[in-house]
Amino acid sequence: MNQQLRILIYFICIMGGAAILTQTIPFPYQPGNWRINLSQEMEEDPDIDSALVLQSFEVDTIITPIKIEYKDTVITKKHLSCPTRFMSQLEVFHQQLLNSTQVNRNIRILHYGDSQIEGDRITAYIREAFQNRFGGSGPGLTTVFDPQRINPSVWLDSKGDWKINSVFNRKYNLSNKAYGLMGQTASLEANSKGAFKISASRWAEKHASHYQKVRLFIAPHTDTLVIKGNIKNIEVINDSLSPSTDLTEINWEFEQLSPTLRFELSSKANVHILGCALDSISGISVDNIALRGQSTPLLHRTDGQLFTAMGEHLEIGMIIFQFGTNVVPTIASNYHFYKVQLARQFDLLKKYLPEVPVIVVGVADAAHFNDGQLESHEHLGRIRDAQKAIALEYNFAFFDLYEAMGGSGSIIKWSENDPPLALTDYIHFTRLGGKKAANYLTSALWEHFDSLSETDTCLISKKPDSWENY
Repeated sequence: MNQQLRILIYFICIMGGAAILTQTIPFPYQPGNWRINLSQEMEEDPDIDSALVLQSFEVDTIITPIKIEYKDTVITKKHLSCPTRFMSQLEVFHQQLLNSTQVNRNIRILHYGDSQIEGDRITAYIREAFQNRFGGSGPGLTTVFDPQRINPSVWLDSKGDWKINSVFNRKYNLSNKAYGLMGQTASLEANSKGAFKISASRWAEKHASHYQKVRLFIAPHTDTLVIKGNIKNIEVINDSLSPSTDLTEINWEFEQLSPTLRFELSSKANVHILGCALDSISGISVDNIALRGQSTPLLHRTDGQLFTAMGEHLEIGMIIFQFGTNVVPTIASNYHFYKVQLARQFDLLKKYLPEVPVIVVGVADAAHFNDGQLESHEHLGRIRDAQKAIALEYNFAFFDLYEAMGGSGSIIKWSENDPPLALTDYIHFTRLGGKKAANYLTSALWEHFDSLSETDTCLISKKPDSWENY
């Protein structure tokens, strides 16, 4: 076959193939006739930007929504890590503090913790720092029955048939779960009498030693409650309270500072006193709520409605949540179980006191003897990491006390300090150590407060780009 014939045959084949294609494929090409499965594409390449894809094609098919998880911005200053949500709540709290004296309003902080804060050890100095900066006075919320006189910031004397019921003591638990905010009540059994006297303590910090407002909180009671009270020989109350299914608050305001008050109570039914708040007329109050031996405040064991009602009466502005000491003896490769315990408590905090900012204070350094050698527990970092992870997951702030005090081995240095900052159990702080820990936290908070003030100033002083349009 000669070359001319071969070329003719090739040309006929090409033209025939083209004719067949024109009958099977529509022309001109229209992108709208093409369909793209975006969900499949994105699964294969998670870095695909869905917005750019949608701008490039007109898609007439249904696109499966893609769930995108955004990481929150966490601002850390002096070991205090604050998510964006917490910062917005902190700004509201800061404004409440700044305005409290102008509007005669008392705002308070609940400081929950284990034996590390017992005896007002850390709380006393947090309270003093806040009251010195924002105003206010008084030791805050206290029980009316303290036979061991653990709290040095207020002086309590009690007589009668009192006993303490607490959320963590199964032997003396309450069937009605009437523990209130403090997780414990001072109780009188039916047909019994009790008396208590409150007076200022000479061991209290400067601001805590003065109070003008006294508020007594009584759980629901099923029979008439007779209550009498006086300041020296002056009667301030002599009343019979009818049975009530709700929280009862009795309050007094005095012109004189820190009056010594004596109360007598009696009833034919059980009586539960949830606490007595000793505050100023305005400013900030900080309450020490120590639950020895606990890894959480056990909020699931208290009556939620009573807890919420007491919180509304007391106007809670912030919560400081400081547990972890009692988890230290438990050595584990991970502390997911503790995160689950904390999550249960955090859910209840959000339910009972919504929109209240929470600071979770991490576990402190602790040491033990290992083959005769004193050393810090190596698993403390894992406990701290679990606390921080669950705190930030709930948009709570996290204060890393472990790192603030110096990390591994710091508790040994604190105990060897002159004067000592920690006890020789290498777990608990001395009062001086408690003051140092409180200063770490408050100085970090002040930096965050100052950054809020700077932002407000910038927003006010900054001139808009096109000022003439305003």
